Amino acid sequence: MTTFFRKILFGVAMIAFLCPALGVTAAKRHVDTAADARKADYVFMEAMRQHALEHEDAYYELLGRAYQLDTTNSEVAFYRGYYDMMVAREDSLTFEKGYSMMKRHFDEKPEDFYCSFVYGSINDQLGERAEALRVWNALDKAYPAKAEVAFKFAEALASSQDSANVVKSIEVYDRIEKSQGKSIPVSTRKIRAYFISQDTASIFNEVQELIKASPGSPENSVFAGDIYAMFSEPDSALHYYNRACEIDPTFGLAYYSRANYYKSIDDSVGYDREVFQALKQESLELDTKLELLTGYIRALYEDPAQQPRIQELFATLIEQHPHEVAIHDLYCSYLIAISDYAGAAEQMSYALDVDPSVEDRWRTLMTLYIQERDYPAAAKAGVTALKYHPESPMINLVLGSVYNQMKDYDNAFVALDRALELTDSADLEELSSIYSSIGDVHYAKGDTTSALEYYNKAIEANPENLLALNNCAYYLAVEGKELDRAEKMSAKTIKEQPDNSSSLDTYAWIMFKKKDFAQAMAYIDKALENTEEPSGELFEHAGDIYFMNAEPEAALDFWEKALELEPENELLQRKVKHKTYFYE
Repeated sequence: MTTFFRKILFGVAMIAFLCPALGVTAAKRHVDTAADARKADYVFMEAMRQHALEHEDAYYELLGRAYQLDTTNSEVAFYRGYYDMMVAREDSLTFEKGYSMMKRHFDEKPEDFYCSFVYGSINDQLGERAEALRVWNALDKAYPAKAEVAFKFAEALASSQDSANVVKSIEVYDRIEKSQGKSIPVSTRKIRAYFISQDTASIFNEVQELIKASPGSPENSVFAGDIYAMFSEPDSALHYYNRACEIDPTFGLAYYSRANYYKSIDDSVGYDREVFQALKQESLELDTKLELLTGYIRALYEDPAQQPRIQELFATLIEQHPHEVAIHDLYCSYLIAISDYAGAAEQMSYALDVDPSVEDRWRTLMTLYIQERDYPAAAKAGVTALKYHPESPMINLVLGSVYNQMKDYDNAFVALDRALELTDSADLEELSSIYSSIGDVHYAKGDTTSALEYYNKAIEANPENLLALNNCAYYLAVEGKELDRAEKMSAKTIKEQPDNSSSLDTYAWIMFKKKDFAQAMAYIDKALENTEEPSGELFEHAGDIYFMNAEPEAALDFWEKALELEPENELLQRKVKHKTYFYE
């Protein structure tokens, strides 16, 4: 055995231990004394009992004891070896020793079905093709009527890539068919073997034999269509997809396959038609419907003309499966993609009505309400979320930010303090976010000193917290304090997010306060270019900066736009009325 064993992760379940504990009926081995042999059998039986009780430590210890008493007992060695392999991890010596102990038992008792089956499966997993083939061959000879062994033997023959073995694998599949009849699983394996041999004629012949065996099966027709499509025979593929739909007009898989066929030949009209047909079929599995719908959305969601059709598809699916969370999740994602945040929030609410256990859904719902500036709804969602996830620091963090937007500062502090309490002291990134949010609340209350103290805490905990850096820099600029430090912090945020309008506005305002009006103008222009819906504050900054750059008409235009968004702003009212800049 080589060191590659270290890299193997077992996919084989602990089926080794399905061997009946009472099946230890082998003749006594030659040991020093008959008493030790009897004792070893007894200890082994007790080991199996402990394993059944899930007492793994006792099981392992008893296995070791049984093996010490009778090292000639290959069955005990098999179980001990399997256990060692499972726990060896990077210890290649232990791994290889365990493998050898299992191999020894197979060599001595290949007819031991359960243990040999496990040993063969392990060799499949390890890629030991020659040894796997030896095991399955022996088991197939011993148990020719067991289909699971015959399948394993045929697969081992085919995977050997030896032409003679590939032929033998087909013979084994033919034997299985004689006892079980023609079926898609067996035909699939036979076609795979023919493909290895590059025998296309036999592949198509197998398809025809399958159709002939069950001419009224829509499943077989879809399978035939898929094979012909795989071999670039579009006319034959379409023929069999059509045949499947004719045999059973409610067979959703046929419409699904036909939709993919039209997509593969770039027939958008046919694809669109078949998607609708497929999704309306209740026989089509939900996962397949979601896969089809996801592909359809991905291809067409950017076309506004397709939105009514996509929403019609969702309506059909929801009518068929009103309580399937996956549909509401997908619909929510689609609505977010087209910026319908209110509709997305509605779908996420439906998903949470069905399953309120997923914390991320609650946070998504709160974020969607925030996006819509519906802060009372976001707060209500947060309070409800805490009933299901009372120990969530993140929900408390978002809830605190929502209360801040509502100017409910007392509850904001309560939620954020709770977030701090629940956060691991080693999670500096999350602590930084909470400190930054606490700083926001203090600043909103007018407590600049405390706000800057918490922003500094946030930056100390996580120097890469761009939101804290930007907010701290901006509020320093507003206060006219530490402008050089503010400039450095703001420059860092712009370097990381060169198109972020908030960061650009902050840097422009710092330049304004430093009386570098030309630089301020360059950055405020970039900020305006990079936002679809400028805020009143951004327009006001632009007006002030343009005024100081001797462009009073442009400044007035910006102030008027700002006043439209903030009609109660008295300072803006004065600037517009007198067409000039006022400091306060």
